[in-house]
Order: sequence, then structure tokens, then C-alpha cells
Amino acid sequence: MLRKSSVSLEYRFSNTHLTEYITRLREEYTLDKKIALIQAPQFLFDSFNVDIVKARGYYAYPPTGLQCLAESLSNKDLDIDIFDLNYTLLKRVINDETFNHHNWLELLEEYLDREVPSIVGVTSINVYRDIFEPGYPLTSILQCLKQRGNSIVLAGGPIATSEYQNYLMADLCHFVIESEGEYRVNFLLDHLFEVESPQFSVRGIHFKSNGEIKQTEGQHVPVELEKNLVDTYSMIPIEDYHNVGNLSPYSRMSGQERPYSVFLLNRGCRANCDFCGVPDFMGRGVRQSPVSEILNEITYLVEQRGIKHFDVLDDDFLRYEEAVVELLQGIKSLRQKHGITWASNNGLIGASITEELMALMHQSGCIGFRIGVESGNPEMLKKMRKPGNLTTLRQAGAIMNKFPDVFTGANYIIGLFGTETFGEMMDTFRFSCELDLDWSSFATFQFTSKKKGEMAEGLKKKQHASTDFVPSKADSKREISSDKDIFSGPEIFDLPKDIVPSPEQIQHIWFCFNLVMNYINNKNLRPEGRPEKFTYWVEAVKVAYPDNPYMSLFAGLGRVLMGDMISAHKHLEITAVILKESKYWKHRFLQFNLADFVVDFPEDSPSVYGMLEHLKEALTLNKLLENCE
Repeated sequence: MLRKSSVSLEYRFSNTHLTEYITRLREEYTLDKKIALIQAPQFLFDSFNVDIVKARGYYAYPPTGLQCLAESLSNKDLDIDIFDLNYTLLKRVINDETFNHHNWLELLEEYLDREVPSIVGVTSINVYRDIFEPGYPLTSILQCLKQRGNSIVLAGGPIATSEYQNYLMADLCHFVIESEGEYRVNFLLDHLFEVESPQFSVRGIHFKSNGEIKQTEGQHVPVELEKNLVDTYSMIPIEDYHNVGNLSPYSRMSGQERPYSVFLLNRGCRANCDFCGVPDFMGRGVRQSPVSEILNEITYLVEQRGIKHFDVLDDDFLRYEEAVVELLQGIKSLRQKHGITWASNNGLIGASITEELMALMHQSGCIGFRIGVESGNPEMLKKMRKPGNLTTLRQAGAIMNKFPDVFTGANYIIGLFGTETFGEMMDTFRFSCELDLDWSSFATFQFTSKKKGEMAEGLKKKQHASTDFVPSKADSKREISSDKDIFSGPEIFDLPKDIVPSPEQIQHIWFCFNLVMNYINNKNLRPEGRPEKFTYWVEAVKVAYPDNPYMSLFAGLGRVLMGDMISAHKHLEITAVILKESKYWKHRFLQFNLADFVVDFPEDSPSVYGMLEHLKEALTLNKLLENCE
């Protein structure tokens, strides 16, 4: 997906240290043209749940970054293979009852024994945390490769970029490829194989020579995009990915039996939000692939590989309206022939939402998307350098609500920068009520890059128990523990507005915000709502939370509103079984007065509406929710 840069480049850099280091590597390793590119597992093993794997509740994103890298190397005389360890592991757990997931590195060993690559590149898309905690996927793979000791090892991606010094000082790899890898890996391989090439010198390839961390000398040039990834799909069984996992609740909602894939129109983001690692990794600004190439890729995947659903990977999909319109017109034509759908789990920039664009998104098969709001506090929005303000976000929300067939939501973050007060968090809660979209995706704040400095490091230490943006995902049972000094349940609304809650307290604020806004006060469970939207979404989300009883309870209420009493009672039975076996969830149901719904389950729509209204009164939420309007 790259072409020769049109930027004026300086080729004459000595890179003596690199040349000397590579000379020593050639003496130690036998280089052939077999190169393996490995994608690490996309989850953390301390919260691994086999039942969720078997329900296909874990992420199984195709290795798009490695595909881009492989495509950029396609003009070289190399034997390149992509090994998606995430896909392979999930597939083995699902299909082999005797397999112990604790031995997951055996799958890597089997692959390496079979293929025997002389160069191995590894990347990871995962939660940012202490990379040397036992079982951290990227680190574990690098340790395995170091033990084998028969390959030159490259590490890349956001985590390796942030942690290059730690990985190199621990001798876990020979090179760390910073940020985008295409130009850098091409440059490095030319040196490793002593190929005369017009490839310009690039900086950002890190290595340790004579005990010191060094970096290549050269230009820093953003990758220019030109080609599609069609040829690289021969390396991955994309039509089988839906059988081992999912892309998001949107892909589950489209139908778990529908093969899925992804596409990427733009790299980078016009914004420079202070909490986000995209500008650090991709550079400033947005680069666009030719629309015709992306349409060719999508067409190939639909017509040759049977793909029925797509997720957008862009960090700023709506940056160039003309290109988006052209792309969606092409997708619309494919939808008319093949019934495909698409969604964007990444937040879109609300300021770019227009009524005309929303209409085209709907016509082209968009089943849902979110916008990035992050905060309902004006000062916090300024601090994080968000593009837009509450006025433009309100306008976007109003447009989105005009298209009730599309499942729309917004992303919100609480605990921003480790300094956000509870009062500022309540501004976000109130704003989510005001927008009143189909879903409010609350997340807890985490830095996505170590480059944010000492504040990031301090916060990471304070939050060392937190391993996901969604707190409940950090535990294999999807539970949040509680200390006696922590406000929990509806009492969190009594927290002083000027305090800065602790990381543990924020987890309970998240729990309460999520339950109140998305379930108890969800607009699609009101008389004017569309209960099927709520129900299909919650049933899709619940795949990853099989032991969560409020999800099954509220899905049951949605089924009552849909007139499907058989399914409603199945959800009720699941809820009752979980409550019988779990003290944690019994306590949670008592906190929020949800036990009454189990004992006296409503059998018709008026009863559902009445009981939910009574619940809001019992929890003294009505006054709070009225103040949100």
C-alpha cells in the first residue's frame, strides 16, 4: 500500500553503527529469504475465559498492519508468510477440548519448527500495561524467540514503539521498528540482504550495539498509500475469522454466522487529542488511499471470499467528505447485489456528520457507529484538544437521532488524566443523557502511549490492577471488586463533586453510569423507543459477558416489549441461574433494586414501562435524570 514518496529526500546518511551491527548479525545467523510476520493474541491471559472464547466473544481482527507490511515487500525476492497467532489460538481452544490455553506458545513453536524463518517480525494490538508482567503476549512471544535463538527478530506496533528501550535492553529482539513500518522494514531488509536500492535512509529503526541503544539516521517520512491488500489475503483465512471471534458488538449484531473483514481508507487523524497515541504513531494529519483501490479490495472480499460485513479501521474516516461519498456509493452498489453491511466501532468525528452523509451511510448498509465525545465538560474538552465543542456534538446527535434504523452511540471517558473531579464526570453523564443516543460507551482513562511522560507512568502505577478501558473486562468473571471505603451502587451519585476519585472508585462510577444510562434509562425501553434495537445489541454484547445477569434481565425486558415471551423467559431463566450461583451479582441486584424484576417479571409492555419508572423513583434517579434534559 505504499509508493515512492514525492517528498524531497536526502539519501546520504552513513548509518555506520547499523552496518557494523548487521555485519555481526550475519556472522551469527544464517539468512535466507524466509520471513515470518506474527500477530500476537489480542487479549490478556489473566482475564482469559474459555466459555467466552467458545461463544466467539473475543476479538479476532485480521492482521491488517502485517498485511500492509507484506504488500510493501511484495516487489522483493522474499518468501513472506503471515502467522496470526490470535486467530490460531482461538481456533484451537474452540475446536480442541484437550488443549490447555496456558500452553499457547506451543502453537508458535509448532509454526516456527514447520516454517523455520530466518527473520521474524512480531506486532501486537493490545492494552497498554506493564510489559514484563507474566504472560504479557508480545513479551512472551519475544522471550520464546530469544530462547530459540535461530532468527533475527523485529518488533513493531504501538507497544513496541513505546517500549523499545526496555525490549532492546532486555535483549528480547534485535530491532524495534518505530511507528509505521513499511519504509523502515524495506530499508532494513535491503541492508540485511546487501541489496543495492534507491530506498532512502530512514530513522526510527532502533537496535542495541555495544551495549548502547542506537537509532538509524535518515528522514522521517509518512508512508504514502497507493495499492490495496488483495494479494495479501492469500496468507490468511479471512472467511473463517467469524468462526473464532468478532470485531465488535456490531459484527455480532450483524449475525455471528456472517463472514466479516475490515477496510482502511485513511491513516492518521486531523485531531491531536492529548489522551490519544494516534498522532505519535501515525504522525500529524491524514493520508488517504485511492478510493478505487479500497473499493477493489472490498469487492474482492465480497465476491471472491464471501465477506458479508465490514468494520472501518480508520481513526478519522470522515476526514475527506468527497472520498467518503465516493466510497459509500460503491459500497451501496455492492449492498444492493450482495446485502453487505458495515459499521464503525472507532469513534467518528461528530463535526463531520451531516444529514446528507447520514442518509448515504444508512443506504450503504451502515448498521451502527459511534462518535467520539469523551467529555461533557467544556473545560475538559479544551484540555484534551478535542476537535469540536458541545454545540457541534449536540448538532451531530440531533442528526443521528433522525435515522432510527442505525444503531448510534457515543464514546465517553471518565477519570481523564488522573485529575478529573467527580463533578466533571457528572457533566459527562448528564451530556450522555442529553444526547440520548442508542448507547453510551463509557470507558476509564488510560494512556495509550508511554511517550506521555511521567504523568502516564505515575498513573499506570496507580492503576496497575486496571488492564482494560472497560473495567469489567479485566476479570475473567467480568466482576469489579469493592473495598469498604469505596462508594458503590447508586450511592456514587452522593460523592462530593470536587474530589478526584481513586482508580478503584472510578471503576464503580463506570459500573453505575453504564447500568443507569444504557439499561435503566435506555431510550429504547421507553414507550416511544425501538426495543428491537436495544435487544439485538445487548444480546450481541452479552456474548462476551455470559455471566452478567443484568444483561440477560434487560434483554428479557426488551423481548417482552417485542412481544417475544418465549425468548423473554429464557433470558429470565439465565438471570435466575446466575443469581443463584453468585453472591457478587446478588449484591449488585440488591443495590439497584433489580431483584424485583426477577421475582415479579413483567409480562407485557405497560408492566415493563411501569416497573422501570418505579425503579427510577426507588433509586431517586428521576430528579437526576430530569436535570440531564
